[in-house]
Amino acid sequence: MPELVATPSPDDEDPIDRDDPDLLRREILRVRDLLIGAGAREEVLTDLVNERDQQIVELDRTVQNLSAELARNPLMRFARAALRRLRR
Repeated sequence: MPELVATPSPDDEDPIDRDDPDLLRREILRVRDLLIGAGAREEVLTDLVNERDQQIVELDRTVQNLSAELARNPLMRFARAALRRLRR
C-alpha cells in the first residue's frame, strides 16, 4: 500500500519547499491521486466487509435452522438420552 504522506529521502529537498510551480503542481496532483486511490480502496473494502457480514448472518440463520431441525429429530433425542444414561 503506498504511503499517504510524501516522505522525501534525506538527500532530496521536499518538493513543497521549492519555488518551481510545475514541481509543486506535480507533487500536489501526486498526493491528490494517492488520496483518491486510498478512498477508492476504502470503499471497496467496506463493501467487501458488508458483503461478508451479510453472508455470515445468512450462514448463522442456516446453522440455527439446522440445529433446531436436529433437536426435533427423534433419533437425536434418543441419542442424547442414551448419552446422558451412559455418563451416569
